[in-house]
Amino acid sequence: MSAPLFDGLGPPGPDDATEPDRVRVALPVPVDRVFSYRAKTGALAGDALVGVRVQVGFGGQKLVGLVVPDDVEGASPPESSEEPARHALSAIEAVLDEEPVVSESMIRVLAAEAREIFCPIGLALAHALPPGSTPRTARPFALTKRGERALATGALGREAGGGDAIPLLRQLAEGPATLGTLVRALPRVPVARRLEGLLRDGLVERRVELRRARARVPTERFVRVRGHVDAEAIAATSLARAKRQAELLCEIAEAPEGLPTARLTRRDGNAGALLRQLERRGLVAFEERPRLTAASSVLDGGARVELTSDQREALGPIRDAIKRQVHETFLLHGVTGSGKTEVYLQAVEEALDADRQALVLVPEITLTHQIVARLRARFGDRVAVLHSGLKPGERLAQWERLRAGQTAIAVGARSALFAPLERLGLVVIDEEHDGAYKNEEGFRYHARELAARRAEEARCPLVLGSATPSLETRHRADTGAIRRLSLPRRVGGRPLPAVQIVDLAAEREKHPRGRKLVLSRPMRTAIEETLAEGGQTILFLNRRGFSTRIFCFVCGHAERCDDCDVALVFHAAEHRLRCHYCDHVRAVPERCAGCGDPETALLGVGTERLEEEVQAVFPSARTMRLDRDVAARRGHTESVLRALKDETVDIVIGTQMVAKGHDFPGVQMVGVVAADIGLHLPDFRAAERTFQLLTQVAGRAGRASRPGRVVVQTFVPDHYALVPVATHDFEGFYREEIRHREALGYPPFGLLTRVVFHAEDEALVREAGTALARAGRAFLREGAALELLGPAPAPIAKLRGRHRAMLLLKGRDEALLRRVSEAILLAARRLPRGVQVALDARPVNML
Repeated sequence: MSAPLFDGLGPPGPDDATEPDRVRVALPVPVDRVFSYRAKTGALAGDALVGVRVQVGFGGQKLVGLVVPDDVEGASPPESSEEPARHALSAIEAVLDEEPVVSESMIRVLAAEAREIFCPIGLALAHALPPGSTPRTARPFALTKRGERALATGALGREAGGGDAIPLLRQLAEGPATLGTLVRALPRVPVARRLEGLLRDGLVERRVELRRARARVPTERFVRVRGHVDAEAIAATSLARAKRQAELLCEIAEAPEGLPTARLTRRDGNAGALLRQLERRGLVAFEERPRLTAASSVLDGGARVELTSDQREALGPIRDAIKRQVHETFLLHGVTGSGKTEVYLQAVEEALDADRQALVLVPEITLTHQIVARLRARFGDRVAVLHSGLKPGERLAQWERLRAGQTAIAVGARSALFAPLERLGLVVIDEEHDGAYKNEEGFRYHARELAARRAEEARCPLVLGSATPSLETRHRADTGAIRRLSLPRRVGGRPLPAVQIVDLAAEREKHPRGRKLVLSRPMRTAIEETLAEGGQTILFLNRRGFSTRIFCFVCGHAERCDDCDVALVFHAAEHRLRCHYCDHVRAVPERCAGCGDPETALLGVGTERLEEEVQAVFPSARTMRLDRDVAARRGHTESVLRALKDETVDIVIGTQMVAKGHDFPGVQMVGVVAADIGLHLPDFRAAERTFQLLTQVAGRAGRASRPGRVVVQTFVPDHYALVPVATHDFEGFYREEIRHREALGYPPFGLLTRVVFHAEDEALVREAGTALARAGRAFLREGAALELLGPAPAPIAKLRGRHRAMLLLKGRDEALLRRVSEAILLAARRLPRGVQVALDARPVNML
């Protein structure tokens, strides 16, 4: 990011109020409006500023905002009705960029989406820049002139705290410092209390500073020959007796753009000293340059393949839309292993051939390794990766590669949707049904909807790929809103894996107690046979930890988190109970906290417990685990994927991270240990998610020449979401589920908006629910095509120490739904300060 170009402007004068001087700025504050600031005539012209960041004063703070076009507004009333006279506008203090960092088209797309889902425009636009790339506000403490004199003369009054204030003042004499910095530097001093006295006595002041961004593009040092130097002549004369310096100078001269010093020093340990000698002679110069490295993957990409007839038929309309530069949305509906990725790749190739760019989204960070490998094998270094798993500097470097036009393909998880691609020719969303595409906090966009806006703005096709598309997407295809392309067969005619459903209730009757319930007899047999054949096994369990909970068989007491309405999970590696919501940790009790009985038992199964069980039953098998706990270790995910690729692991135990999109030929068998998890959640999408997840994980098996098999353990083998899994029957499940949705008025046959409100005081939550419901129902008349349900406790009624409740708006009248939503948000502004309200206009997670 560029350094500030301009200093702060002077105070406004009576003649500085002309309309061209007004600049519209969106700020990252929870107020849905755009603010006006003043720029000096000629220095900062309106249109030229759109898309650059500016530093401004706001409510006693220094904030960084984004300049937007004059016709872009938030949902609140236009500022002109409230703002002071033109001459009273505050001045922009600094412009932080030499050129726009966010395009006008991106600003308009995000502003439209923000308005649609009731998000303040400034918070939405903040997503357009990589995290950590914007300067941040700090409020450090600093010595005043009086404080400096008092420290120098030792004239500290009693009010300042006497003796232990001196080390605090000495620390501040080294420079301004935040409260956290001071507490860490002076652990034995009551810093907060002493600062109160020092502020009161005028010895210390609180400043507002704008500090540089945390994210910095990694750099590398280059050396080049100075422009006036004739290297060959110098080598023959001045350096005639310094042969090694002469050789090095000539080598550098052969590279007009310069050479990385690291390359030279790696080859020759003395190169550093030789370079310094050349610098002292004025022959070479050093400079730091951004290290914009290309994306990499631990996996192989494979060669370009000949398309099947199904693939060719699916690719044709996508290619045509790219060539004609028209926006059209396609559902690429193909069974697992049908070659959807190859269709994506050849569509990307078509976009690049047309001198346009491509954006490819995947739901999980782990899936970026596979798609990056395929893209790099096909397109070389023209691939940039953007996702939250990268360090801020790495992510910023990839973003800069895209902005600089050094690469034409962006790939990543949900946040890659904000990639700076100005010649966008194709957008692909793989596994479009996945809930990970919904952002659950702040700017609550769904990547599928926002991608459609980007594609429409860019006049390019949007491809939604899945073996188990969401009901909303499939229904849109059925009604003609989007076009469905089908891949009904696996590539090469390979059969889909055989699926066996195991009734755990029947297994429990055979083995009423003991560890055998973790892996049923059919499951163990399938694993044994796969090991004997030299194949790999994936065991899927959508639950981290060693066990679900600590439960007493005597009184029924279960160990729960004090701050969240959920059970604590036992983690064997640390021998602790942990809450997966607030991260509270507690020691494992020796006796039941309810009745004192020592026989408190571990119930349920987690990935750690499953791993232990597998190692006990199959001691010679090579096992690895992949869930979010172990994936947090840098490099662990890559090591598991590499082991699967190289077939150096026999059994991988994992959560959803192993269920989606991976293609490893060695995997012959997939075991689903507990298919019921999630099936009975209080969420109308529970059955759909269960069917999708089981179908996806089953699709990991048998993707090479050897046939695959799948074993699914469940207590409800006759459930309508499980029966079609055995026959890979999406159409059967879709017909049944769409019938339930239509009967109840849930999407795609109705609209939903969810309002969650929470506070530490439960009474405040009840009062807030009454007030919000009253405001919403004031707009509802008898017979209205909209109903307001609640207030009622949220399914997770307490989270991180705060009580939670919710309202649900459900109906078909979109205009009325917006009016009621706006009324509820207006009422939310009048609630007590301790109550927080979040409105989700397109809820995916109902918990």
